[in-house]
Amino acid sequence: MNAPALEPTVNGDLLEEFQRAGRPVSRIYEPTETCAVLGAGGNPDADLFLDRLAADGISWRRRRGGGGTVILTPGQIVLACITTVDSPFRNKEYAAQINSWFVEALAGLGVRGVEPRGISDLAIKEKKILGTSIYRTRLLLFYQASLLVSNDISLFTRYLAMPLRVPDYRGSRTHEDFCTTLVREGYSLSVPEVMTTLEEVVHARLPLLR
Repeated sequence: MNAPALEPTVNGDLLEEFQRAGRPVSRIYEPTETCAVLGAGGNPDADLFLDRLAADGISWRRRRGGGGTVILTPGQIVLACITTVDSPFRNKEYAAQINSWFVEALAGLGVRGVEPRGISDLAIKEKKILGTSIYRTRLLLFYQASLLVSNDISLFTRYLAMPLRVPDYRGSRTHEDFCTTLVREGYSLSVPEVMTTLEEVVHARLPLLR
C-alpha cells in the first residue's frame, strides 16, 4: 500500500534547509493534526490499524531513520535537528546527549524523575514520555523525537498495533499503560511553555554537539 501523496518524509524539508545553510538547524513544534508516522523500515499493514485511520480520515507518512511507528497529535512537542558530528557511529551516545536537553528543559520547569530507558527513550516512573529516531549519512546526524505533554494517549491504542519488538522495560503493557504525559504525571504545563524552555536549551546546546 502506498503512502498518501503528502510531503515524502516528515521534516524532510529540514534536511534541505541544512544543506542550504551549512550549519546546524532545528525545528520545535506542536503537531496541528493527528498523523501516523512510520520509520524507514515500518510496515503499515503490520504496524497500524489502517481501517481505523481511514474511517477517521487520518493520514500516515514516513520519516527518515529508524525507530517504531508513532502517532503524532496536538499536545505533543516534536524536536527535529540536524548537524554534522565527529563520528559516523556513537548513535546511542548522540541520542542520549540530545535527550538530556529535554531533561534539562523539563527540570527547569520543575519536572523531576525523567530518566533514560530502553535504547533511547525517556520515561517517568517506568512510563515512556519521549521516543526518538536517528538518521545518519556518515557525519550527518538527523535526530527526531516527540515529547508527550498533554495529548490523548487513547489514540495510540486506536491506531497503533502492538509492536513485535518492545524494550525490556515495557513488558507486555498496552500503549495506555506504557506511555504517559506530563499532565498525567501531575504537571500543569502547557505545550507553549515547554516549547519555549526547550528552544532555549536547544539553541544553546546544538552548536556544541560533536
